[in-house]
Amino acid sequence: MPPEISPSCEQLALRARKNYEEQFETAPQALSRAPGRLEILGNHTDYNNGYILSIALELSVVIAAGQEETSPRRLGAWSSTFNERIDAGLEEPAPLAGSWINYPLGVLRELERSGIRLPSINLSIESSLPTGAGVSSSAALELATAEAAYGMLGGRPGDPMEEARLCRRAENDFVGVPCGILDQFSSLFGKRDHFLFLDCGTLEYDRLSLPDSGLAIVIADSRVKHALIDGQYARLRAHCANATRRLGELLDRPVPSLRDVGLEEFLECRDEVEEEDRKRAEHVIRENSRVLSGVEALRRKDIVRLGELMLESHSSSRELFGNSCDELDFLVETASGLPGFIGGKLSGGGFGGATVNLVEEDSAGEFQERLASRWNSRFAAPLRTLQTKIGDGAQLL
Repeated sequence: MPPEISPSCEQLALRARKNYEEQFETAPQALSRAPGRLEILGNHTDYNNGYILSIALELSVVIAAGQEETSPRRLGAWSSTFNERIDAGLEEPAPLAGSWINYPLGVLRELERSGIRLPSINLSIESSLPTGAGVSSSAALELATAEAAYGMLGGRPGDPMEEARLCRRAENDFVGVPCGILDQFSSLFGKRDHFLFLDCGTLEYDRLSLPDSGLAIVIADSRVKHALIDGQYARLRAHCANATRRLGELLDRPVPSLRDVGLEEFLECRDEVEEEDRKRAEHVIRENSRVLSGVEALRRKDIVRLGELMLESHSSSRELFGNSCDELDFLVETASGLPGFIGGKLSGGGFGGATVNLVEEDSAGEFQERLASRWNSRFAAPLRTLQTKIGDGAQLL
């Protein structure tokens, strides 16, 4: 399969407007965009109050939106990705089992809870993001919904982080995925050609400029479905919570989260922690150190060191955290031997989805072709790859 060429934001906006007019027989009142994200370092550190290093993508969700007064109030939403229109009630919204509509519906519920009175809302949704690939198309849909609603209805919070928190609550409490704030933060705070650093304990953040303009981001989609809502994510989170409690007992001091445990003191008592809990905790504690090392590498303009840390992170996900799979391991191992490769790892929840690869831009085409060829030889199936760049965060267009 040749490298995929994704539609531009302008093309998505035109499609969203056209489909809105066809579906709802009027012109939209707002256009919004929110990007996907890739985690560079910081796998499963966010809900442990740790550190993350991420990027927003040029690939994004674009929404054309409008409002109308109907009774009872409802959400009407069209998605070209799923070729489906769904209408859902806004009076007492409830999740629809396994449906994409839950992401915008959950955001609208949280907006009303924040004090914004909602009329009936119509959405036409376009996306250049692969679903289920670990690039957080769900958070992009949430942030694009929030941006469109704020654009039409006002009420935008003074603290932008509250918008990220609101969308996280929608995913935690309405959709049912116990994620941290990595995805929503990255989609909202992204900046073109900048990496994002976030301290999830304090919510202090920084933007670090790209050391080399000749860098491409290549996503390799394993197409292995990673359904995080089925309990795998929650089990890993439970292991981290168990380890946190046990370490507090062993260290005889309060341990609010794994970010509060140093590596040396962990190593001194790790043998007294249950094996599965110990392995998950060791990954998180070492991953936090890798994020801080990655930040320092970026400040030194050392992209090679950042790539090395990404490979170390993937090995830790595979050996300690247990959220990789054969397909992701094959992609990382194969990519690491190809020309132009700088660094790569699984991205996001794991258990499937995609790998993120930092590649020299001049070699990106050959890199994708050779990676796809070797994948096809191993799995007798085409590999989907997408080349993109670091983009801006969510916005009203």
